[in-house]
Parts: sequence; structure tokens; C-alpha cells
Amino acid sequence: TAGPELLLLDEPTEGIQPSIIDEMARILSRLEQSRGLSILLVEQNLDFIAELADRVLVLERGRITGELERGELADREKLDRHLGFGAARTRASFPASDREGTGPEPAHRRAGAVPPRMHASGAAASSPEPGRPTPSANSGRPTPPPLAHRSSGTAPPGTHAPDPALRPPPPGLSPLPHQVRTMTIKRPVPAQMRAMAERFGMHLSDAELEEFREIMEPYIQAWDRIDAAPDRLPEVRWPRAPGYRPGPAENPLNAWYYRTEVRGAPDGPLRGRRIALKDTVCLAGVPMMNGSSIMEGYVPEIDATIVTRILEAGGIIAGKAHCENFCLSGGSHTGAAGPVNNPWKRGYMAGGSSSGSAALVAAGEVDMAIGGDQGGSIRIPSSNCGVCGMKATHGLVPYTGVMPIEQTIDHVGPITGNVADNALLLEVLAGEDGLDPRQHAPEVHRYTEALGRGCGGVRIGVLKEGFHRPESEPDVDRKVLDAAERFRALGARVRDVSIEEHRFAADLWTAIAVEGLQDLMMHGNGFGTNHRGLFLPSMIDRVATWRHRADELSHSLKVCMFLGEYFRESYRGRYYGKAQNLMRGVARRYLDALREVDLLLMPTLPMKAQPIPPPDCSIALYVQRAFEMIGNTAAFSVSGLPAMSIPCGLSEGLPIGMMLVGPRHGEMVIYRAAHAFEQSVDWRTL
Repeated sequence: TAGPELLLLDEPTEGIQPSIIDEMARILSRLEQSRGLSILLVEQNLDFIAELADRVLVLERGRITGELERGELADREKLDRHLGFGAARTRASFPASDREGTGPEPAHRRAGAVPPRMHASGAAASSPEPGRPTPSANSGRPTPPPLAHRSSGTAPPGTHAPDPALRPPPPGLSPLPHQVRTMTIKRPVPAQMRAMAERFGMHLSDAELEEFREIMEPYIQAWDRIDAAPDRLPEVRWPRAPGYRPGPAENPLNAWYYRTEVRGAPDGPLRGRRIALKDTVCLAGVPMMNGSSIMEGYVPEIDATIVTRILEAGGIIAGKAHCENFCLSGGSHTGAAGPVNNPWKRGYMAGGSSSGSAALVAAGEVDMAIGGDQGGSIRIPSSNCGVCGMKATHGLVPYTGVMPIEQTIDHVGPITGNVADNALLLEVLAGEDGLDPRQHAPEVHRYTEALGRGCGGVRIGVLKEGFHRPESEPDVDRKVLDAAERFRALGARVRDVSIEEHRFAADLWTAIAVEGLQDLMMHGNGFGTNHRGLFLPSMIDRVATWRHRADELSHSLKVCMFLGEYFRESYRGRYYGKAQNLMRGVARRYLDALREVDLLLMPTLPMKAQPIPPPDCSIALYVQRAFEMIGNTAAFSVSGLPAMSIPCGLSEGLPIGMMLVGPRHGEMVIYRAAHAFEQSVDWRTL
């Protein structure tokens, strides 16, 4: 059959690494020569065009403003006239020997740039509106396509001396030694400069804006050099296949996103253990969607630090578990792939946001799982599904390679079927990695050494404010109080304690979480600035696409975005800052109490798992089911204290969890008490 006669490429080099761009040019040249294709490029990268084009049409706001032949691409004056300041200072102006690095590197090349107008007007940068022919500025006849070429794969000969009018690089921005072969950084156009000035409240003339734009050029060249440099990401050590997305017969709870089998070391403390990852955790080569259609199709190129540690310890990564849409829900109904069912009672919440992780452990499909916790998202599904979930001290487990929400509340940690497995997995995960700004010399212990020591003499404070909340269910309070009495029978010293500020902590979490996530996750595209952690550019690019698909976000995330945006715009972040200041005082109250007792005890959740709302439910019910259960859990995400949920009974066929909270780096005493309780009775009979 006849092949295509025309190939149209719309900005094919945008965001692509230089080595890949060079390969693209070679492939296009071969296709043109071997198959006789006509190839049209809509492109802003002048270097790429110079390699391939026979003819260039310059478009500005949908109007043709100039036309260049191949030989004219080496004419500095003509390029500057058509494309604006800096257009001639790209590798298109230099001999092939220089472009390949075999000749001297002129100063104007080392500081080279693509044209500043390229976002809207550069070399064949913009196409006309779809379906509308654009008349030629000279002839009135319909204009040919934006760029046609029959590439020979070689650039035009000729070179020019440095432009004497070019401003020298500013102090501190002297050219770097490596050569920049492909420029992909767009330059701001006048309309963008005007829009920025208006946002800043500046009153500048067009001439002043143009002067600023020209002054910016040598500074922008720093970004050119950064763009050409490698990303410096961690090495992926263990081979794997991407796996597959299981169908309903293999995924009855809808808890799996992807199934795979990644094996690491042949031996180690996790040898043979099958572990699921919450789908916020990067597993190189395996798709990741974070519960959102916006992220679906994204494939990370790194392993999170905790993935590497699991594989080094002999664990087997069995796949990725569904989670809630951008993790903004304590229910299990917000994921783009549909709700995750509770394995104890279909049609009821598995809990979120680590919904699939807890459900898979509870159903026995994996031995262990990784969850994430910003307001309770490890402990909530653990409580609903009857498994053990530890949110360790903030920063104990490195968050590197896990999609964040807000740095001061981001946690990641183990979900397991029993306490001993939980201590073992935390032992593998914990410790500084040098890449996570949340970590500040964390204290690491051999957590398995806490097992089997009993709880005789352990002082347990039953937190009054954790019970009898407005949303509490009486059977939940009763089961947890019964568990406190069992601790007493096991030799623990149990007494009531009161921390009035506990009820206020959820308010502080609300301000910190919603304003912080709007800054970091939404406006900051998942990573933000002002820290030295590991950044993943590919994830930043993908998260940024939410701006074009915001309707697809969950209702629970939308309400957080509205709140965060309103308070940041109206009150300039003062309440985020005030909440952080106030939270330090609340945390001190917890720590004061934890000098009088070793642990605090309360229900993990004030209620059992609730029914999954129907797909056509009101927005109000949807959002209620997302956040109604976080009254006890959120306080310890925002204070950073370690907190663990363990099952302590059943009611109406659904598990109930109790939460043990310790001082900073108090995981050992939590495991000691939790293991003693677990070994004393089968919680399913309570």
C-alpha cells in the first residue's frame, strides 16, 4: 500500500533532550530521502530548522512576517531583522566543524540563544488557525505550509564574527565549557512582557519593556546551558518489565493499578516478600497516575529511594496500588479509575488515600505495601481494612521519588498485615538519603528489637479529646476503650490524659495543607522551589498539564484548591504562617504529655468505613466522604509525631483501628506495645 506523502510535526523538539533531537533530525532526513516525503515543521528551535529546512516562513500571531531560504539562515543581519535580537547567535550561523565540536568555539556561540520572539514568531514557530489559509504578505496567494524541507542533514556553510552590539554576559554568568548544540528555551515576546508587568503592578512603556527584554537575553542563555546539561538523576539498578494493567477478574477490589514483578538482590531481610507500592511512588519504567487521569500515561525514569532499599533488601515489587486522585481524600471513591472496595465489605470504603495499598494487604494479595500520609493516608485505610499502618516521625523515611503534596506534612511508610512485618519493613526503609529536604539527621533504630518485649510498665495515656467527637460512632469508642483495658491487663500503666489543643490541631492542618498544596503541588507543579531535594523534571512537566485539564480533578481536590487560592490571594499567606507558628505550640503540648506517658491512645478514626457514595452523588456528599474521618489523624501528620494504627476489633463486619502515638523517634515503644497487644488476642474476635 502507498505510504503517506506528507508528515506534519508540531514543535517536535519542545522539552526533548539534545541527543534525542539530533537523532530526530537524522531520522527525518532518512525518511525524506528514502520515501520522498514532504515534511512540514511548525517549530521554534532555530538550530533544528537550520539542520533540516529548505525554506522558512516566519509567523507572528498567525501572520507571515518573513520568508528565508536555506542560505539566508547564515545571514546574521537578515536573521536579526526577521527574528529579533539574538537570532543570529545560534549554531545555525557557524560552520559544521564548529557545530560538531571540532573547531574553536566562538564567544557568541557559547552564549548562543534561540530568537527571543520564538514563542510567537520565530522561525516557522506558529501555524495559522486550523483550517484557515494565510495569505502571503507579498503575493496575496495562499501561503505554502509553515515549513517544507527536503533535508540533506547538513547545515548551510558560512560563519560570522561575534556581533559587536551583543551585550557581554552579566557577572556570574560567564559561558560554561560545554557546548550547547541545541537551543530549546523560548524567549518572551512583547505580549508576555506586558502581561508580566501588569501582574507585577508595573507601569512600563513598550520601549522600556523591549529594553528589559534585550537585557534579559544573556541571562536567559544560562537556561540554554542548563537545558543542554544532563538531568543528573539517580541510576536505576534493577531490570524490570513495565507489567500490565489487570482486568476486573484479576482485580476484584479495583486495588491494583499495574502489576509487575521487579526483583532485586537474591537475599536480604525482605527475601521473597511481595510488596505493592502506592501509585505516588516512582518505579522506573512502570506507569504512574497518582489516581488522576491527568497523570495517566506518565512513566517515571527513576526509582524512589525506598524502592531501591526494598530491592536491595531482597524484596519483590509486585506492582502499583491505586490511590486517590492526587491523594486528596480519606475515602476511596475519588480515583479516576473508580472506587477501591473494602475487602471486608464490598461497597464500603477501603479508606484513602493509600486505598489500594491497604486493601491488597488485607486481601492477602501482597505481604506488605507502601503508603503515603499527609493527613492520615497510611492510617485511615489501615484502620478501615484491619491492617497495621505506621506513619513514622516526619523525615525518618526518605520521601525522595514520591509525588509530594506539602513538604511539612509529607510522609511515606509501611502497611502490613502484622506488627512484626511492619517493624521489619520500616527497618529497611528508614534513614537519611541525602536527597530529601524533609530529613534532618533522623534517628534510626533496629525496630524488630522492640518485638516480644511485652508492654509491662509502659505508660499509656488515653487521650480524652480523641473520643466522643461530634462525628464519633459509639461502637468505635467502646472498642478502643476496651483495648485500653486490655493493655492494663498486660501490665501497662493506663490513665486518662487531656490535651485540649488536640481539637484545634485539625484546624491548623487545614490551613497548612490547603495553602501549602496549592503552592507546592499545583502552582509549583509538585516540587516548588527553595529546597535542595531531588527534582524530577519529567514529573514537573506532567503535573503542569493540570492547567489545561482542571475539570478532570476530583471535587475534593477542587475544594482544597479554591480554599488555598482564596486565602493565598486574599491574605497573602499570613494564615499559613500563623498556623505553622501555632502548630509548634500544639506539638509542644503533645510532647509535654508524652513526658508524663510513653504513648497516647485513641481511635484512629472516629467512625467505621462508610459506604462508597454513588457516582451521581452531590458534590457535598462526595467531599464529606473525603474528609469526615481525619479529626484524629491529621494532628499527627502536621505535628510530625509517629503514629500507628493497629486493628482492635470488628463491628458490623468492619474493622476498627486504634492509634498509638509516641514522641519524636518513638517508634520503638509504639512497636513494643502494638506487638504485645497483637500477640495477646485475635483482634477479629473482639
